[in-house]
Formats: sequence, C-alpha cells, structure tokens
Amino acid sequence: MELILNRFKNNKEFIISFLTACYTGMKTGKVFALTWDDIDLDNRIIKINKTVYAKDKEEKGRWYLGTTKTVGSQREVYICNTLYKILLDYKKIKDDYKKQYSKNYKKYVLEEVKNKYGKLVEYKIVESNSRHNKVDMVFTRKGGIYSGTDIVKYPFKIIHHELGIKCRFYDLRGSFETISLRNGC
Repeated sequence: MELILNRFKNNKEFIISFLTACYTGMKTGKVFALTWDDIDLDNRIIKINKTVYAKDKEEKGRWYLGTTKTVGSQREVYICNTLYKILLDYKKIKDDYKKQYSKNYKKYVLEEVKNKYGKLVEYKIVESNSRHNKVDMVFTRKGGIYSGTDIVKYPFKIIHHELGIKCRFYDLRGSFETISLRNGC
C-alpha cells in the first residue's frame, strides 16, 4: 500500500478515494457516490445509501446515482481516527478549491429520471448553477469537475503496469477486512 501512496502522493482525489475504500470496505460505486451530506465528521459516520454508475454520455453528462442493490447494503460505517483526519483535511482542501476557483468551480444538481410510469428510478448528476437539488460530490477534481469512477482508471493502469501490482479498486474491500482484524474490530 505504501508503494501506491508514494506513487500517487500528488493525486489527492485518487489517494483519498483509495484510503476511503481501504478503511470502510466500500465498493467503487458507493465510494464515488458519496456526497458531503453523507459524511458526518462530528459523529464520525459515513452513510452508505446510493451508488454511482455511468451510462452513455449525453449532452448533460453520463453519471447517475441510484439506490444500492439491497436494503441491507444501506448502512452507516464508522470513520476510524486515521480516515477522520484524512477526510477532515480533504474537506478543508475542497473548501479552499471552492474559494480559489470561485465562480468557475463546477457545481452539480441531481436531475430526476423517471420510468414510463412516472416512477423515480434514478438521478442524473448534471452540471448546473441552480440551487434546486444541488449536490456536493466528495470526489471531484481540483476545479470541482466530477468524473465519477474515472478518477481511478489511470492510476490503476499505472499500478498494474508500472508498479506491477495486479489488483482492482474493488479488491480494496479485502484491505478493509485486514485492517479491521489488525485493529481488533
């Protein structure tokens, strides 16, 4: 893990998402579906209640939020001390980016997507300055650009080819189990 952290030390978004997966056991789609409303730093809880997935790119974007596959997969995860410090620092960095980029910082809203019967089935993440249904995604690039799970694509190519480590983001769930056992959880 240290090899990966050193190699990507300048890629905050990747490192923080990587560590979030390691310390929570969350799947890829759930990590990148996190909003700042899901993270309660005061009580050290992450609410897991949705997943993100890509569809064919349209004019307004390709990332969608949907519910988790089962009710049982909707849960709260405790934020350990290490992850707490990481997320607290990351929140400050994101707030600084918002100030630095000001009006140019990308903002997003959730656009309802209904089926032919009028039932809400998912939300599309759409860039917009509207205040209605706004969403503050946790893992965005420096200027606020949301790129969903694409944040891990290039780093994992490097992890495979340059570092010679054969793993997927999904495999970090096993790291969570190992970390938990080591810490007596």
